[in-house]
Amino acid sequence: MLQAVEDVSNMLSKEKEALKNSLIAKLEAVADESERSTLEPFKPNKQKTEDLHSLLNTLKIDGKKPKNKPPAPKLAPLKVEDIYGAQPSGIFSRAHFKEESSTVSRLLTWDMLYERELELAVTHPPANGFQQMIQWTKQGKVWQFPIDNEQGLEEEAQVGFHEHVFLEPHLKPWCPRRGPVRHFMELVVVGLSKNPYLTVAQKKEHINWFRDFFEAKRSILIDTGAIPDITTKSSPSLST
Repeated sequence: MLQAVEDVSNMLSKEKEALKNSLIAKLEAVADESERSTLEPFKPNKQKTEDLHSLLNTLKIDGKKPKNKPPAPKLAPLKVEDIYGAQPSGIFSRAHFKEESSTVSRLLTWDMLYERELELAVTHPPANGFQQMIQWTKQGKVWQFPIDNEQGLEEEAQVGFHEHVFLEPHLKPWCPRRGPVRHFMELVVVGLSKNPYLTVAQKKEHINWFRDFFEAKRSILIDTGAIPDITTKSSPSLST
């Protein structure tokens, strides 16, 4: 790849170093993105982990023995009056109350907050290791069973493998058929096709970045002979 970058940058005498640094920086960004995608399924959620640690730190164990408390004094039984046995006053007999309209739109945010409060009200710290593993599984901190090596890639399940591997058709509309630019892009396409950590959309995005990059240098590439001058022909341009 470095030799291909060197061949492409040698075509430009004035902007050789700038072109070389831009291409190398882009290739390093692709490698870093792949590495982050590799480690992302095994990286715990930092916020959730900090919340769990703060919860455990607030728990304190009282090692003192409970003192013998004196027995509570016995109280006389209370006599409960029948509050519904009296004669009603009738002050609301002629009142007319408006019923709530069923067409009023409900706020989903308030419903979600209410459900969250109910869940927090009945949620208790795990009593044993099994409950702790169940809680971590629901929070996404550990793998779900049965183990699936494609967990978290549900969107890619609808994409065929050929779209990951055969990326050369994306070069046909704009990349020249021969020359250092073609050789460089063929190496880029081969590297992306062998990368299992990037989605198809991400691979196309990287290819489009190189297309736009060379399109910006189009006039210089024509002057140096890296791509043919097609002003008098009907061949597709780099931006097609």
